[in-house]
Amino acid sequence: MQRKFSSSFRIWHWLQAIAMFGLFITVVLRESVMHKSQIGSIVKTKLAEIGTVITDEQAVVIGKAVRSPMWDWHIYLGIAVAILLVWRIALVIKNGFGFDENAHMQKVYKLYKAVYLLLAIMSLSGLTLYWKLAGSAKDTVETVHMYLGWSLFAFIVVHLIGVVLAEKSDQSGLVSRMINGAE
Repeated sequence: MQRKFSSSFRIWHWLQAIAMFGLFITVVLRESVMHKSQIGSIVKTKLAEIGTVITDEQAVVIGKAVRSPMWDWHIYLGIAVAILLVWRIALVIKNGFGFDENAHMQKVYKLYKAVYLLLAIMSLSGLTLYWKLAGSAKDTVETVHMYLGWSLFAFIVVHLIGVVLAEKSDQSGLVSRMINGAE
């Protein structure tokens, strides 16, 4: 028997997917074309072309200011992930986890439990940074947050591979069920 997904679970899943994709994009942008040094360098060069000279430190300050609205989205999406995690926990409390008797699916569900734990720790570390509660441990909290984020992005790749493999197995129609609740 193939698992059916409730509308509340499907809505949660797709909102979570959108939030995680947005977080991934903001991180990639921040670490590449929107890096404070990259933007600062462009600003410094362009200002020099019109006769205004600024220091590297001033250029970095401007770079941070330019990317700030983009990084605000990272914060909003991070808060959304934390709220969505609370929603998911409420769904599990109300409806259970939906375990199958299938031994393979039991392993899959263990992976999902680990992912929810990572999401919880990542949400807490992100909120700790946002509310400036880390104090002298700020660098450590940022590092943990970053590694957890990359771990979750790796999970997304594994999840997508699993979906493709499931579609080619006895779970065909999984994507249709996740979108509209029926095959």
